[in-house]
Amino acid sequence: MVKDVSPHDFVKAYSAHHKRSGKIELPHWTDIVKTARFKELAPYDPDWYFIRAASMARKIYLRQGIGVGGFQKIYGGRKRNGSRPPHFC
Repeated sequence: MVKDVSPHDFVKAYSAHHKRSGKIELPHWTDIVKTARFKELAPYDPDWYFIRAASMARKIYLRQGIGVGGFQKIYGGRKRNGSRPPHFC
């Protein structure tokens, strides 16, 4: 069923469900934290925490046994180091 639906539509609907149900409690630091160390700014969307939780739940459902290393590959990116070469983080 999850594979039959568009990933964007599923994550959007599932994050809205989490927000409505109130089962996920937001930490107090969600408005000031960046989502990765290679990012320059915090996310603009105030519901980014619910969206990330829904995205991670979908990834875990599709690939059981995924660990921290797998999520590093999925959510990681290039850190721009100015004049030095970029690196994946």
